[in-house]
Amino acid sequence: MKLHLSFFSHYITLFLLLLIMSSSCSSKEVVDLIVHNAHVYTVDEKFSQKEAFAIRDGKFVAVGKSKEILKKYTSPRIVDAQKNYVLPGLIDAHAHLYWLGQKLEEADVSGAKSLEEVISILQQYRESNPDKKWLKGYGWNQNNWTPATLPTKELLDEAFPDIPVFLKRIDEHVALVNQKALSEARITKYSKMPKGGTLGEYEENEENKEKGLKGLNGLLYETAINLATEKMPPVTEDEMKRAFQGAEKTCFQNGVTSVGDALMDKKMFELLDTMHREGSLKLRIYVMIDPTEENQEYFLEKGTIKTERLHAGALKLFADGTLGSYGAAMLEPYSDDETAYGAMWRSTDEYRQLIKKFAGKGFQVNTHCIGDSANRIFLDLYGEFLGKEENKNKDLRWRIEHAQVIHHDDLEKFKTFKVIPSVQPTHAISDMPWVETRLGKVRVRHAYTYRELYEQNNMIAFGTDFPIEAVNPFATFHAAVARQDGLGNPKEGFQMENAVSREVALKAMTIWAAHAAFEENEKGSIEAGKFADFIIIDTDIMNTDNRLLRNTHVLQTYVNGEMVYISDF
Repeated sequence: MKLHLSFFSHYITLFLLLLIMSSSCSSKEVVDLIVHNAHVYTVDEKFSQKEAFAIRDGKFVAVGKSKEILKKYTSPRIVDAQKNYVLPGLIDAHAHLYWLGQKLEEADVSGAKSLEEVISILQQYRESNPDKKWLKGYGWNQNNWTPATLPTKELLDEAFPDIPVFLKRIDEHVALVNQKALSEARITKYSKMPKGGTLGEYEENEENKEKGLKGLNGLLYETAINLATEKMPPVTEDEMKRAFQGAEKTCFQNGVTSVGDALMDKKMFELLDTMHREGSLKLRIYVMIDPTEENQEYFLEKGTIKTERLHAGALKLFADGTLGSYGAAMLEPYSDDETAYGAMWRSTDEYRQLIKKFAGKGFQVNTHCIGDSANRIFLDLYGEFLGKEENKNKDLRWRIEHAQVIHHDDLEKFKTFKVIPSVQPTHAISDMPWVETRLGKVRVRHAYTYRELYEQNNMIAFGTDFPIEAVNPFATFHAAVARQDGLGNPKEGFQMENAVSREVALKAMTIWAAHAAFEENEKGSIEAGKFADFIIIDTDIMNTDNRLLRNTHVLQTYVNGEMVYISDF
């Protein structure tokens, strides 16, 4: 009898222990995901660092120390970050998703050191893609060639007499085509020119006369590029889907969870909306609208459109072209070509009317401005609207995209009118080998002035302008804080007086980029109530040596608490 009671007593004790343990577990809140044992840069108001967080229904519900989070919450999915570093999902404030996706299917000639090398790459590409009806490539940059002069079509005509060739310059503002492409697109010097576009022609000189070179030289500037693209075989919906999905994959691999798409039309927007709804695309996208007649009719009728992952909220205007192609509108002529000033794409009144239309419907206004003349014209034009008494206290957040060369008399206008500079730090690094030649020693000091721009409103947004620059956001970070290329040149940094701190750089790629899209209350930091977009990386970018920043490796990327990328590194 004593043995029986002892045995029974043992089971009672076990039962009570299990009951206590069960009660303890059931007292914890169940969440979808817990991440702990991490170094978390929250980018909250205090720029605080934490160790762990819990996620439910796609949003952060708590952020704190590992012990606190594990004590309060339980989950079927618990990630031990193994002391790696966590950042909010990175936001590229200015990029081109579809162009990136397209380029995955085209010939990359960005590494070519001459037109002859471009042709060699194209020939190899044609052999690998024999069914292509047009040969398309991207990325040439005559500033990397010797001599650094814009190419013309005669070598393309010789190498490819039987197939149209279309090659976009690295900045996407100039294309080089061969005669076959001109003929198929029916482009002549008498073609009706879109606003802002021009066709290149051979100079009338003895050398060209002897070679028999006259008429169009194959260069299409700015909107004249559309004369060729409109005559290419139409892109199917499946091709567009693959382009967006390819671009998204590249973004997630690089830790980018949100993108400001800096030129979009109705057709693309509707496709993205469908893809988001069916779950075939997960990237968050802020849309800047190309003001074609069709797009104006569609978006002005609907007004701003917002879902959790897609937000059409801005008008995108182009003031001018780029420095690399002498298209940026300058107050004084280019230092290496006294006949060139660049040009504005439209008249000031045309811009004014577009701004009135879209601003009246609640859209933000974001304008591409490179040259100091373009920046002055648009800062003053913005001032006509933003300086009005009824607008002074409104939170409109109009942006200047690129803000590349700013005359010192115009800098304070960013502060006066509360204009957000949306810049691309890697542009400064790509341009630094030749930009002093183009602008001169004095004027170049007023180019890529990111610290001065930040100081106007203690706010700046960073992007890459991909695919013009690489998607890698850690190259952006490095360029902003070290002002060096990937090899660490120049050792002293390029115009280091305009480098920014690491805290400013990270905010510009997260919370301030979200603010620049009116989305800071839902993303851009790791805080309770915000979308659970975050990345796990292997490098402490806030403290590591500058030389290691570009090699930062993304281990995992999450959107809405869902893992969308894991490295096999």
